[in-house]
Amino acid sequence: MKRFKLLTNVVLIIAILSVGCTSTKEVGIVLDGIDVPDAVLTAAKNRVQIVFDMDLEEYPDYGYINWRIESLDYSYTYEDLDGMQIVIYQMNYEFLSESPENIILAGGMYITEDNWVMPNYPNSTFLIFKQEDDSLISLGTVMINDSIPGEETFTEDIRRIIN
Repeated sequence: MKRFKLLTNVVLIIAILSVGCTSTKEVGIVLDGIDVPDAVLTAAKNRVQIVFDMDLEEYPDYGYINWRIESLDYSYTYEDLDGMQIVIYQMNYEFLSESPENIILAGGMYITEDNWVMPNYPNSTFLIFKQEDDSLISLGTVMINDSIPGEETFTEDIRRIIN
């Protein structure tokens, strides 16, 4: 009887692990040619995953199944913004949809021929980092589509995030 219980428990554990492994789907693509520091890439991936998860919940009919970082580039450095050196990266990401016919386009959204969706305004996501010695410390992300880094309006938006 003890042997049967042990065998049953082992089979049960294997079954649970198998289900867990098969149901976990790797999500996220970074397109070739993106060359940024690791801290920037990590922050970008984390941000896109957060937005992807929120959109999966908020728009289940859109059929999103994956995301990709389409571009990620250095944009600007504030040498002294309130006593800090602030480095800005600009990003564009897209979500892959199995049901593009269900998507209602608004604002700057677009859908490519192969069903990749920009769910926001293109190239309007900015990652904000504080430069400390040789390290970049992520301070947050902002979507700004009405100004560019260095302009007063953009700078004021950044100040709200870092202070």
